[in-house]
Amino acid sequence: MKRKPIVAGTFYPGDSIILRNQLERFLSNVSMLPSKKDILGVIAPHAGYVYSGQSAAYAYKALKMKQFNKAVILAPSHRYGNFKFSAGNFESYLTPLGEVKVDTDKIEKLLQYSEFSFHQAAHNAEHSLEVQLPFLQIINEQVEIIPILLGNQSPENSKRLAEILFDEFKDDIINTVFIVSSDLSHYYDHKIAKYMDEKMIDMILKTDVQGLSNALFERKIEACGFGGILSLMHLAKQLAYNETELLNYSHSGMISGDNSQVVGYLSAMIYK
Repeated sequence: MKRKPIVAGTFYPGDSIILRNQLERFLSNVSMLPSKKDILGVIAPHAGYVYSGQSAAYAYKALKMKQFNKAVILAPSHRYGNFKFSAGNFESYLTPLGEVKVDTDKIEKLLQYSEFSFHQAAHNAEHSLEVQLPFLQIINEQVEIIPILLGNQSPENSKRLAEILFDEFKDDIINTVFIVSSDLSHYYDHKIAKYMDEKMIDMILKTDVQGLSNALFERKIEACGFGGILSLMHLAKQLAYNETELLNYSHSGMISGDNSQVVGYLSAMIYK
């Protein structure tokens, strides 16, 4: 069974030539590269490419520095929350650029955990994972993915997911990257959004998992994919990846010109 694209032609171009040219332009606009190559993972936004594509390109330009053959994608489920973690039990995912193979052996192993299920309706309806795939195809056409949707996001579930990922990937971490799909604050005035987002970014850069959890619970900051961010931070601590770098921050008002209700976008990486 192959998962067909649902936001090609809306969130990103449905024409393969136009899409490839857009992605290559985004990546070519990123001139400064981080010096570190031992990257554990990145955080990248998932809005329409016209708004967040350039920001996402910073994360993927950084990933180009690492030789990897597996990509674990942690993405929030926006429409379904009646599960903890849903592994994408597909043969592959299709995009206008072709086919992205799924590591089906690893999916089978994940589905043996009681916290995991395969919620097909959630995968078929979700854009947050799909929009990461064309970027991955451009930088590494041979990559196999382990797609995971997060339903009921909570600090407890994030910690548990990190434990599972540690058990399953610790022996092949050199060949694996983790991609967290998340936008930041939603629909605030740009000054409020920037204030909230900067607080969140500061805690990510300080690897302050508990502070981040508390601030999210107290609604001082926002991120629709916060579960994946927390999981990546927990995993980084377990694997001794102790460095974090901000690659890019932007918001939708910088593109639309409407600063009254913006969405924040972050690209960051964790490495050692």
